[in-house]
Amino acid sequence: QIEIGADGTISIRSLGESPQVMAQVDRIKLVKPDLKTMEKGPDGLIHTKSGQPAAADATVQVESGFLQASNVNAVEEMTSVLALSRQFELHVKMMKTAEEDDQSMARVLQLG
Repeated sequence: QIEIGADGTISIRSLGESPQVMAQVDRIKLVKPDLKTMEKGPDGLIHTKSGQPAAADATVQVESGFLQASNVNAVEEMTSVLALSRQFELHVKMMKTAEEDDQSMARVLQLG
């Protein structure tokens, strides 16, 4: 069993141990940086503009028992991807048709 305390303490209980025996293995560094000091990096992650790690903030707490939901609606995004894929295929077909028409016109002009 793994538990994360409100202060970010990560504790585990090994198989066969009594429910009261929890071993602390680490602690999550909880921070509350000013949003003006943050920027999205080329790796897609959020970093401080200075490049220095944010300072720990003892007032920040982890809410136990909650599950963080995704900010993406998977069904909506899949539908969007399918629609974009179909549009892409249609545009590729249109470009091929235009190229074939161009080649046909060039052959007609060469004959005349």
